[in-house]
Amino acid sequence: MEPVIIGEASGKMTSEISKEEQLRVLLRVNWTAKSEEVPFNPEEDLKVGDKIKVTMEKISEAPASESG
Repeated sequence: MEPVIIGEASGKMTSEISKEEQLRVLLRVNWTAKSEEVPFNPEEDLKVGDKIKVTMEKISEAPASESG
């Protein structure tokens, strides 16, 4: 399956993050406890006021559920 962009979120950095530090993205579904945090190291240092964008892509289908 080819990746499909399903959403984007933009914002401004409110603190500085170096490329040696972990940045975390939190995906929350309808403000419930169902959430997943994804850590990563940015490719470059981020400064206060930098504009950023997080892009979400669907990269695979959910496995078929077995019934019966």
